[in-house]
Amino acid sequence: MVTIGIVEAIISRLQERLPGLAVTLFPDKPVEYRLNHPVGALLVSYLGSQFATTLDTGFVVQPRTVRLSVTVVLRQLNGADGAIAILDQVRLALVGFCPPSCRKLRAVEENFLDEDAGIWQFAVDFSTETVQVEYVPQENNEPCLATIGTAEEEPD
Repeated sequence: MVTIGIVEAIISRLQERLPGLAVTLFPDKPVEYRLNHPVGALLVSYLGSQFATTLDTGFVVQPRTVRLSVTVVLRQLNGADGAIAILDQVRLALVGFCPPSCRKLRAVEENFLDEDAGIWQFAVDFSTETVQVEYVPQENNEPCLATIGTAEEEPD
């Protein structure tokens, strides 16, 4: 559940940092989405991942770059509650934020998407790194690793 946890952490962070806006998952049917909030909304979506070559450890361990997007949907373009100002606030809230099991988020790209009947839409994309690890079920009779020591430590 790593990907869902990342998305949920981003939603929570945006809700905390921008309480005057609706913050939710990107809709399943975007063409049917209607902005009901009086100011605007932030729609969080998962864009996909890229996987690097497996690290040689005896089982599959792959660096994973995760891309996410926040679509800013606002009723005005300029001013303190406008799309341009909110884009700045979204970047300030997320750049450097560390979702669970990841490195800090960084901004990748920002684009104007559309304006329709005074509703402005922009997308700001972010990426982070995590690790994809092969699932290996534990056998019931195998002991679990409890502690790890260093070579310098004295035995008990």
